[in-house]
Amino acid sequence: MAYGGAPLVLDMPSHITIRTFAPHKVEHPVSFDEFKAAFNTAWKRDEADASAPLFVVNDAYRHTPTAVVLTWIERILPGILQRSHFMVATGSHQPPNDKDLQSIFAGHLKTIRPRVEWHVATDLSSMTRVGTDSLGGEVYLNRRVLEHDPVIIIGSVEPHYFAGYSGGRKSLFPGLTDLATTERNHNLANSMDVAPMKLEGNPVAEHLQSLMSFVDGGRLFSVQLVLDAAGTIAGFALGDIETSFARAATQARELLAHTIDRPLDAVLCELRPPLDKNMYQAQKALENCQQAVADGGTAIVVARCSEGVGSEFFMKEAGNWDRVNNRPGDGVYRFGSHKLTRMLAHQRRIDVRLYSSLPDIVVEKVFYHPAGNLSEFVGALAREKSDFQLGVVYDSGHTVLGLEHKKP
Repeated sequence: MAYGGAPLVLDMPSHITIRTFAPHKVEHPVSFDEFKAAFNTAWKRDEADASAPLFVVNDAYRHTPTAVVLTWIERILPGILQRSHFMVATGSHQPPNDKDLQSIFAGHLKTIRPRVEWHVATDLSSMTRVGTDSLGGEVYLNRRVLEHDPVIIIGSVEPHYFAGYSGGRKSLFPGLTDLATTERNHNLANSMDVAPMKLEGNPVAEHLQSLMSFVDGGRLFSVQLVLDAAGTIAGFALGDIETSFARAATQARELLAHTIDRPLDAVLCELRPPLDKNMYQAQKALENCQQAVADGGTAIVVARCSEGVGSEFFMKEAGNWDRVNNRPGDGVYRFGSHKLTRMLAHQRRIDVRLYSSLPDIVVEKVFYHPAGNLSEFVGALAREKSDFQLGVVYDSGHTVLGLEHKKP
């Protein structure tokens, strides 16, 4: 397995049955000609109708090949980048620095830099109130979306542990909405009804879908990409945002998901950079794989966590957590509380372990148990059962492992 960018070799007892799972790799990446043919079919505007385009793009937290798509669109519609504006959909993330902008736009940045902006979720002066959501809260949207036509959204779709999938509407909500709306949405992830690749019956996904009613979908043109484990463009869907998102989600499921017909005794969840940098991000591996572990079994997240926990709020909230009732000590759910709710709920069903560089006391404070010597730990588990079934999930930040009868 990989651990902190280096090989990790484990010695397993010979009687263990080991099953391995990894993202599928495509033999033939998407070509420009394929993209061009699909774009020309989906693009319904002439040049006069596209005089003031706005490109909405992901921030540097996602490895979306935005610059490649911009190059392709410029080749199809010469001059469009010179008359366009660009909005980085940061959501609640920190504003991009120069290095981030270079990562997003690459060689285009030098010429488009004066027309590049980014969203700040706490700056209501940059937004317009667009309605009231089903939770009774006011919803704001970055006004640039309302000022430009068309709005060209470039996103990437992959399984997301509580929204079902990334991409699609997430470029707008939470990408370009206010912090309070994002917090209301994320607090719905305290429900155990949320899961990777689950849209129907998922309160987070359904709330996001309802927010799209505040936007004129006819002004949006969506480019949704599907990437393989190497970051290669393996698939795409173009057109209106809802249809393109649904089509890309289907492709992402085929590329990144595995199902098994019986639960496993234990699962080793390998995380690769950058998702292995801290404990806060590492939880994604657990969420992607825990449903394949039998009740009373063990999930082991393998992540170096070289940057520590990754969230001071996470640590502080964990210290004040009401572990008996599994809720914040003061009863007030805040941005990020859902991670602790879910961690403790999983820990009550299965034994959740973390193999990392963090001190044991830190690991235990955020509801994990340390794994110690990994080979010895798994060996001890296997001694208790003659037909011990171990799953090894490579790149578990992007690979989803589930049970066939629980297929979302």
